[in-house]
Amino acid sequence: MPNWAIHLIVPLLALLIVSKKEDHRYILLLLPLAVIPDLDTFLTLHRALLHNIFIPLILLLFGLLLKEKRTMFNIGAVYTASHVFMDMFDGGVVLFYPFYNQMAFVDAGLRISRMNELTWTFNYGFEEYSTEWMSAYGYISDSIGTGALTFILLAGVCVACRRWIKREH
Repeated sequence: MPNWAIHLIVPLLALLIVSKKEDHRYILLLLPLAVIPDLDTFLTLHRALLHNIFIPLILLLFGLLLKEKRTMFNIGAVYTASHVFMDMFDGGVVLFYPFYNQMAFVDAGLRISRMNELTWTFNYGFEEYSTEWMSAYGYISDSIGTGALTFILLAGVCVACRRWIKREH
């Protein structure tokens, strides 16, 4: 599974690229929503209970109903949808849970053989929701993910310190 650093960094960068400057504070404040779907790891239905299409759709619906908060709900929808989307490429998710108990998956890759031949693989579909996904397994973060997030965090601290120093002088 993509580790939590990837689930944070990818949508954060995408939102910072496409957003207006005045929305950047919401993008940073709502960043924890990018890892909210993995809370189902601590429940019994990992990759089903919170890894479905309905949570981002509900957030979009609230954005339509509450126009003054539309930006916040849309950002939240992007964060949760990106998590679901990335996990579809790494084993699958129960995309329509609780209405359809099959895992939607996408397997796509570009590989090079020892003979320098490029091979493109692409497979998608639905398969049984297996018991291995029903409970947590594996690591929470690998070394690269933790290092990447630490690097980003330190960059944020440096920016905050620089702004504080400018205000003091």
